[in-house]
Amino acid sequence: MAKIFSAFFLPFPSPWYNIHRMSMNASSLETWYLQLTDRCTNACPHCFSSCSPAGRAVVPFALVRKWIHHMSVVAAKRIVFTGGEPFLYFPMLRNLVHEAATRNLWPAVWTNGYWITGTEEFRLSLRYLADVGLKQLILSDDAYHGATPFSAFADQLAPLAAELGVDLRWARIEPKNPSAPPDYLFADHHVLAGPLMFRGRAAKECTAHQMRWSLADFDACPFLSFESPKSLFIDVRGFLNICPGFTLADLKVVSLKKFFTDFELEKHSVAHAIATGGPARLAGQLSVTDEDGFADFCHACWVLRHGPPGETQVRKTAVTPSPPSLGPPGRNDAT
Repeated sequence: MAKIFSAFFLPFPSPWYNIHRMSMNASSLETWYLQLTDRCTNACPHCFSSCSPAGRAVVPFALVRKWIHHMSVVAAKRIVFTGGEPFLYFPMLRNLVHEAATRNLWPAVWTNGYWITGTEEFRLSLRYLADVGLKQLILSDDAYHGATPFSAFADQLAPLAAELGVDLRWARIEPKNPSAPPDYLFADHHVLAGPLMFRGRAAKECTAHQMRWSLADFDACPFLSFESPKSLFIDVRGFLNICPGFTLADLKVVSLKKFFTDFELEKHSVAHAIATGGPARLAGQLSVTDEDGFADFCHACWVLRHGPPGETQVRKTAVTPSPPSLGPPGRNDAT
């Protein structure tokens, strides 16, 4: 089913392949996603970061400032501050938006809009961010997030944001048709819209009624390019991910610049398997069978990487993590 994709990822025969080293090109990046906290007002079943009101991790302000500086050097593109719910730490958020803007990044914030209780509250809160350089607000509004406080006046929000010079984008994830084949997302797809991808909490809570497919159907990753990624995710614990939960390095140990300088796909056994043969190759590498099957590519990849064999391989190939230095939820060193 995904055979047409595997041709582009299979390694070249020896000896040419033996002298080729697959690096990562930062110039292809379009977006940095930076998770400020795992604390949220909701615990949505589809959340790829598994955030909830019980979350207590917050990235220290000084550490985020350092990452923003490195991003501006490596690739000065869009930066999306996300969570959890970043508006729970508004003073820090405002300072970081300003920091990103002064570093020639293009700041955006992704929120569930719990704070939008009226048009005036929306305008006043957004103005504080627009005044320091915010370019875009991403607002979640779909069945997974449930009832929202702004539903009665949602159509008024985009014009109000535009008056402040802020582009409003909607993040609307749709349920996947239970019988849809695993190649249903091979068309153009964006992280903010389209059918649900089964990763994070969704891999556990949203797959019960989905038709399952065998590993033979997942012989490539149709979404990621390890050589020319369009986006990278830095999570609340300081790990650099090419996809949420797919860790490549610990940024508390290695800088972004050094990561791009030194990265060789062949040194990351899990990433190399996914890049050259999808979840099917990773399963073979881990000696894992698929008795129950998987709902889609992301489900297969997530389950394999987060099972005991996969986690062992990730620990062996990623930079050795150090204990995270995370501030308590009520503390903002930015102010």
